Amino acid sequence: MQKKILLLGSGELGKEVVIALQRLGQHVVAVDSYADAPAMQVADGFEVIDMLDGAALDAVVARHEPDIIVPEVESIRTERFYAYEAQGIQVVPSARAANFTM
Repeated sequence: MQKKILLLGSGELGKEVVIALQRLGQHVVAVDSYADAPAMQVADGFEVIDMLDGAALDAVVARHEPDIIVPEVESIRTERFYAYEAQGIQVVPSARAANFTM
């Protein structure tokens, strides 16, 4: 079953994550604070936003309605992850883990 995955962070590691997820048949939207990031070049879609801006992050989540959110960088408004989990979106790792470690 195909899922829509929102990848928050689009560097070289993110690019490898996108490629692996696409091989598994998943739809990936890459997000970062700058255009033409490596993962954006191979993702199914992309967004350029300030991920420390909670409203901008909320807007991207609302626009794409992902099944899964995968944070790949530290510069993200991670406390928003709790609200996304409450909406039924899976955060990998969990919102709690991301808030402890990012």
